[in-house]
Amino acid sequence: MRELAVGLIGRGDALESLTRAVRYRPGIRLADRVEPGVPLPDADCLVCAGLNASERAAVAALALAAGRRVAIPPLPSADDQARRALASGSIVQVSPLLGYAALRELAERVHRGELGRRYGLFALHHLARSAAAAVDDALADLLHYALEVLESPVIGVYARRSALFGDQADAWHAILRLADETLVTLEVVACLPVSWPEPERLLVEATGSDAVLRAEPTRQVVTASDRAGLTRGVPWRPDPSVGYLEAALARLEQPDSPSELRYLEVLSALLAAATEQQAVRL
Repeated sequence: MRELAVGLIGRGDALESLTRAVRYRPGIRLADRVEPGVPLPDADCLVCAGLNASERAAVAALALAAGRRVAIPPLPSADDQARRALASGSIVQVSPLLGYAALRELAERVHRGELGRRYGLFALHHLARSAAAAVDDALADLLHYALEVLESPVIGVYARRSALFGDQADAWHAILRLADETLVTLEVVACLPVSWPEPERLLVEATGSDAVLRAEPTRQVVTASDRAGLTRGVPWRPDPSVGYLEAALARLEQPDSPSELRYLEVLSALLAAATEQQAVRL
């Protein structure tokens, strides 16, 4: 059986981790890996990680022009070029949050109806204070994940984009109302001090009449004890690359252009609500 040739586009630790995931995954082989800004790798499909907003858009445009299949993190802009790319079916979006097993399990349990009547979903993503430039990308990732979890039309949104710790915008707060009356609250803030033990904090909590589901995948600690009896907690951060790769390959096999375009519609409404400082109906 022919192996699937996968090309990778990214940078830094995200690209290194994704490279390891591809090399150890049966049935596929690494065709090439490149950083953004160079020609696309020659491969059956492409998977991207660690890209900022402009790089995500640039890769989507290149892939659309070349007729290539590519999985990218969610686009943080809702322009005509993004709509054409996602309508093609060859460019698919995958939230990096799907790399975390706990967040995938929470989504699966919601899909199985374990919440009963759904009341709400609260999701936050806190970054280091030095990462203010990444809050727009983090909002896109969190929004795409939330819409995938709940699978219900959004009928209204309100959002604020603020500068809490400096002159640069470093915070998003958004509220979404769904057709089934579920309320979604999203919070993305670059607020973690240098002393915070993890580079980021993720929390998702879904509530309903029958259950409350909570996942906090980056808050994991290994307890270490020495011979003197002293113990300390050592933060342990799971590598989400394997789960992200599986989600990307699955989405490339079964693209869902209508859902991708609905995401862009909600993102556009959030951006308008933040600019106009008032609620927007969809």
